[in-house]
Amino acid sequence: MRKSILTISVLLAASLPLAAQAGVFDIVSKVTDSGSGGGDAVAQQDELVNSYVAANKEVLMAQYKMANALGAKEAAALAKAEADALSSGATKDSLSKADAVQSDVSKAITERQKAVGNKMDEASKKEYASGLGSLGKGLLKYAGMAPKFSAFKNSLTTISPTMLTKLNSGAYIVQSFPGNSKNLYDTLGSSISFAKSNDIPVPADATKAL
Repeated sequence: MRKSILTISVLLAASLPLAAQAGVFDIVSKVTDSGSGGGDAVAQQDELVNSYVAANKEVLMAQYKMANALGAKEAAALAKAEADALSSGATKDSLSKADAVQSDVSKAITERQKAVGNKMDEASKKEYASGLGSLGKGLLKYAGMAPKFSAFKNSLTTISPTMLTKLNSGAYIVQSFPGNSKNLYDTLGSSISFAKSNDIPVPADATKAL
């Protein structure tokens, strides 16, 4: 699964500089992979967005637990509120907001890990471990998006550019997925290292996602 998600990320990251000149339609049309094209792009977008939302909610709840365990109460509350607000059929704006919250909370978690060190009590360690497992599950859900991602991307290569106004949520995912997935993998890796250094059990889902 890690290979699938990272392959998508690398391919898209290589094409993203074209955005300033070519726009979303040309970006996705120049990315090649083994996915099948065709089909109803709007329906495929719905499937992709719903899968992305499910993965994001898992990650946000993971961040809520981890931030709370580390004493970053404001960041934890922000993650929880965003997870509760995010729903299927999310728009480009709501997806973008959720991704921004994810990024901010990841930074807060990293900062608190440096500050807290080995001062966590057993209850906090247990909550942190639970969050770490949920973070791994969220990343595995990202990896499971690969077939839907390929189907939607390839459908975009066969439609009129005028249709893109109806597909901006899916197009946003095409653009944002590489950076978001890399940031979350980095967060997972550093969080696992923190856990190992502080006698916190690392759930199987966390190591499986690396």
